[in-house]
Amino acid sequence: MKKIIFTLALGLVLLVDLAWSQSVSTLKQNDIDYGRAFRLNAKSDGVKGTPFLYDEPKSAKISLIGGKVYEDIPFNILPEKEEIYIQTGGVDSEPLVLKNWEWLQTLEEEPKLFRLEYLEGKQRIVEVLFEKDKEKFVAIHSKYLVEPTVLKDGYTGPQYDTYKQNTRFYRISGLSSKEFKSNNSSIKELAGPKFNEVNAFIKTNNIKADRASGMKQILEFINR
Repeated sequence: MKKIIFTLALGLVLLVDLAWSQSVSTLKQNDIDYGRAFRLNAKSDGVKGTPFLYDEPKSAKISLIGGKVYEDIPFNILPEKEEIYIQTGGVDSEPLVLKNWEWLQTLEEEPKLFRLEYLEGKQRIVEVLFEKDKEKFVAIHSKYLVEPTVLKDGYTGPQYDTYKQNTRFYRISGLSSKEFKSNNSSIKELAGPKFNEVNAFIKTNNIKADRASGMKQILEFINR
């Protein structure tokens, strides 16, 4: 009897999994009916943070290839797969991969612009920090999992694997691209004769050059 029940339960799980896969696969082939809800905060016991770029979803203006623009769309980015996710049918609906998008801009006090650029031999989702003529300065965001380094004993509290964010910067000129760092030597190269002014600007405003928001401020100051 137990064996029969187990077999039936296993069959049900497989059917549900198959139905979910077919549903997402089918929806990917069509235009998405945009909604307003979002629940894509992937967290589990023993893990802090999320593999998605944002711990909580953000809203954005999204432009599709072909010219359609949609306002106030909840979204998140999965850097590992270079995918944009939205959710359309309420908080209990499945998150969907957004296809055929051209750009998206977050709706916040300091908007962030995301696009696809060809870097490191493939299409990457990048945050555009600054553009001038044919040059673009962009940030690539990634998430990685850090495991606890202290052995757990009776005196230590709960320990978790934790998702951390990493940001790298690139300078794109035509078909070529080059990574640049957030250290003094790279900023000096970018700033040229304005380096002393830029350095004072960084110190006065306590700017974190290793963050995309900080590097964006630095690039805008250099190009005033």
